[in-house]
Amino acid sequence: MPKCNICGNRVSFGSSRIPPAAPTANGPISGLVANFDGEGSISEMECMGADLDTAQEAWENPRTYFDICLECASNDISWV
Repeated sequence: MPKCNICGNRVSFGSSRIPPAAPTANGPISGLVANFDGEGSISEMECMGADLDTAQEAWENPRTYFDICLECASNDISWV
């Protein structure tokens, strides 16, 4: 399960590998975001810039993709 070492978030993360589909000042920081359950599995995922194959790969290999905390925008993430 991912955990932000800065703010302690364990739920919402994004991927630095997938840029947002339409960058805006107050828009999302990633084109692929996921919410994790308490067991380290993805409970829901939103693709706003990733193709279906990339989204499937991220679902199967979340450690490889989800490296941005959506609470504080830190990339200081640990997988526990």
